[in-house]
Amino acid sequence: FCATLGTTPCCSFDKLLELGPICNKENIWMHIDAAYAGSAFICPEFRHLLNGVEFADSFNFNPHKWLLVNFDCSAMWVKKRSDLIGAFKLEPLYLQHHHQESGLVTDYRHWQIPLGRRFRSLKLWFVLRMYGVKGLQEHIRKHIRLSHQFEHLVLQDERFEICAEVVLGLVCFRLKGSNQLNEALLKSINDAKKIHLVPCHLREKFVLRFAICSRTVESTHIQFAWQHISQLATDLLKTWEQNHHQQ
Repeated sequence: FCATLGTTPCCSFDKLLELGPICNKENIWMHIDAAYAGSAFICPEFRHLLNGVEFADSFNFNPHKWLLVNFDCSAMWVKKRSDLIGAFKLEPLYLQHHHQESGLVTDYRHWQIPLGRRFRSLKLWFVLRMYGVKGLQEHIRKHIRLSHQFEHLVLQDERFEICAEVVLGLVCFRLKGSNQLNEALLKSINDAKKIHLVPCHLREKFVLRFAICSRTVESTHIQFAWQHISQLATDLLKTWEQNHHQQ
């Protein structure tokens, strides 16, 4: 069973405290996918979103998504490593060594199908050393502050609506109106090539996703993006109304 913390479409959170006990009782492996949101848990104020993680058998998040590590770098924990090693362990005579039963050496070749692996932990180590915990926490907090700034700008314009609670760095919004209208708005935004947005469907509504993820983003970029979106919406609505009257 896979529970998700920070779903891709709208950054929603499954209720681990409700799902976890059921999985444990029924002896179902529970994996937690926190690919994007997992980075935010370095900030104490967001750690409540992790409540119930103790029920999980495995947990995964991607430092390359929001922790300033170059692609690709994905970190996974397992509660009992013997569950993995039991499936993948390969010990022909030519790969055996004197330290394998000592418990002092972790042979990661037993954790996956290929015997070799890239040294991804090195680039993660460099980022941790360069930024420190406080630097990484400020990076996360800044993006979340900016997402709420964008949310505030959207809410000030009565033509638009917010479609999901803004928890981290993602804002789901749309023009009040048809899916076709919002599809046209997204096309005009991406065709202009000033900014790029990716859509999703929420409760059968076509929704625009404003994701803050650049290392160098500032408040001025948020303001620029909103002014750009707002102007394109104004132009689109004029065209939309003219076509409607002609029909």
